Amino acid sequence: MKAISILLFVIIIALVLLSAVTQKIPPAAIGVKQVVFGPGKGVVQQDFRTGLVMAIPSYHRWHLLPRQTHFLHFVSGDKLQASRNTSRGIEDWQQPLELRTKDNNNVTIDVSLTYRIIEGSGYELVEQGLRLSYVERVRSQVLDVLRTELANLTSEDLQLTDKRSERAAETLQVLRNELADFHVEPEDLLIRAVKFLPDYENKLQNKQLLRQESKLEEALTKQAEEDQKVQTQKRQIAAAVLAKERDWEKRIQEKRSEYEVEIATISSEAHLYDRKTRSEGDAERDILIAEGDLAIEKSKALRDELRNEALDSSGGRILLALEAVKNLEIPEVILNSDDPSVPMLLDMGRMTRLLVGDSPPPPSLKD
Repeated sequence: MKAISILLFVIIIALVLLSAVTQKIPPAAIGVKQVVFGPGKGVVQQDFRTGLVMAIPSYHRWHLLPRQTHFLHFVSGDKLQASRNTSRGIEDWQQPLELRTKDNNNVTIDVSLTYRIIEGSGYELVEQGLRLSYVERVRSQVLDVLRTELANLTSEDLQLTDKRSERAAETLQVLRNELADFHVEPEDLLIRAVKFLPDYENKLQNKQLLRQESKLEEALTKQAEEDQKVQTQKRQIAAAVLAKERDWEKRIQEKRSEYEVEIATISSEAHLYDRKTRSEGDAERDILIAEGDLAIEKSKALRDELRNEALDSSGGRILLALEAVKNLEIPEVILNSDDPSVPMLLDMGRMTRLLVGDSPPPPSLKD
């Protein structure tokens, strides 16, 4: 436990010493190192990025510059007051530009400019003593350039978006050259709003109204022309569709007539074939039935003839006698024993002759 306590104490001391000799550079900052005394005295010509860097107390001095995009706004009073209450350190809010146009009209312009420190040039701002003043220097230079360049626009140019965008692009190029001395580069320039004096604003509104009405009339005229073209095309399309429909109806009727004739021909031929086939089949059936009936009658006659011949023989007569005896049903026989013609029951021969009659003796086995 004592060893662990000592180890923790050493780690804590090391962390305290490390924090005392290091400097943290945030992600949104540029670090510039300055050596206070010694052989390498002065600003180190290098921009340091995010991380921990060596910062020996009284020997090193670190300067942090913003890496983010800076915003310079020249806007009207209400926007200016509301924006100042929520502004960040990289935002600079100023009064709008008041200029006289090329055609001698007073105008108020709202403008916003974005710029940032040139990559790798942060140490030069510190080296030239501009670390705290470069924002004011940039603002002053931008104000001079904007007043010079935007004053070349006429009142008519300020009303046209294309003209304003073209002048903003040209002004941005001028600012790129002018602000290079302060080691910053402009990114974009936006003309946000243009306001003339009230009397001229009314004239502009009336002029814009007349212009819009003129454009509306032109648009209505073009619309009427296009409607006329559309109606003409509709009539042409309807006529073409009607012609096509009639042509196809004619073709369909012709094909329907051809197919109806073919169907009628096939139907009559099928009916004729059916009747002919049925007649031939019926005739053949009648012939076969007649022949079958004849064969049956012949077989019956042959059967009767053969049966008669068989029954006419001694065996046949015996068979007939046996069948007669089998089918004979005598529920009761009363014999008068006093009659001398009635044979005795024990005399089987006389009893047989009495019941079934006389018959020739059966043929012997030798016959």
